[in-house]
Amino acid sequence: MLRVAMIALVAGVTQCDLYVNSEEPENYYEFREFDILTLGKNISDMMLDPQRPYLYLTDYGNNAVLRIDVSDKMKVDRTLVLGSHPIAMDITPDQHNLIVALNGESNLKIIELADFTFADKVPVSLVGINDFVCNTNSRIFVSAYTEPNVVSLTLPDKQEREEIIRSGELLASPDGNKIFVASTNILQKYDLSSGFITQEAWSAPFGFQAKINDFVYDPTGGQLFLCLADEEDHTRVRDILAFSTDDLTLTGKFEIKSAGMGVAVSKDGKRVFVAPTDADAAGVFIVEFDAETKLEKEYYLVAGNLKPKGIVIDQTDQYLYVVVNSPGDNDSFEPYNNNSFDLQRIKVF
Repeated sequence: MLRVAMIALVAGVTQCDLYVNSEEPENYYEFREFDILTLGKNISDMMLDPQRPYLYLTDYGNNAVLRIDVSDKMKVDRTLVLGSHPIAMDITPDQHNLIVALNGESNLKIIELADFTFADKVPVSLVGINDFVCNTNSRIFVSAYTEPNVVSLTLPDKQEREEIIRSGELLASPDGNKIFVASTNILQKYDLSSGFITQEAWSAPFGFQAKINDFVYDPTGGQLFLCLADEEDHTRVRDILAFSTDDLTLTGKFEIKSAGMGVAVSKDGKRVFVAPTDADAAGVFIVEFDAETKLEKEYYLVAGNLKPKGIVIDQTDQYLYVVVNSPGDNDSFEPYNNNSFDLQRIKVF
């Protein structure tokens, strides 16, 4: 555990007041203590187990999945080597299996969560898998960088078919009847309830070719939260966008003055935690917003630069887990040192 006994000057943050010679008080923000688990890994995705006290991380560079025990002090409990470049994860609706997509080969790997062992392999015709999502009728929808549309696979027969759903970052509604896609310039919604896939809604275009840093479903079911970046103009995107799950209309912007790297939402949907790209003068912070007013409420110091899809909140809304990279570790000739990410746990106020 790191104990950071320093106080930095930050304007407009919850703080204590300091009076000097009867002048107006200045605002200060105290850095609270936090936990760091040193990993030194290139983490591509993270997911909390909904039933067990574990956090799963895909280690892109070492072709593995890590199981982190978070019941007390964080520790690497198990490491499972799966295959070339794991890039995305999802847990099956029955919460029995973790499925991992491999970007470096055309496969999905299935892990039994009860004992964290490899159970099966599902071949996919796509090259360069980007993302996938499970829905409730044992179908898996898979997207790739190289194809315009997704394919679906059914378990356990592993039958594949091409769908009309556009490739991109994928989410499914809790009942499995809706699929949401965030692609390079638009959001789309597809309905599966009739047994046939139909496009139901789409958003207004973003106005530029977007990189999707994170795409999150509100636990209450009402909104989608989207972190966009413009790779041609780093200063162009300065907000996190929220869209209605009903008709994909824009429901709000959360201003962080830089492109968002990740977002996490409390179980009641009232608190939105955003990981920005840029640091301010005092360091890098997670910013908490009020979901209704879209105004900042709190700031949480992190131990280094953040990564896309690198933030989750636990089932009790007590802790944030973030993937961080200390910039001081990038000044040597050590191979791959700029991909040495660690795991930080932060107590939510």
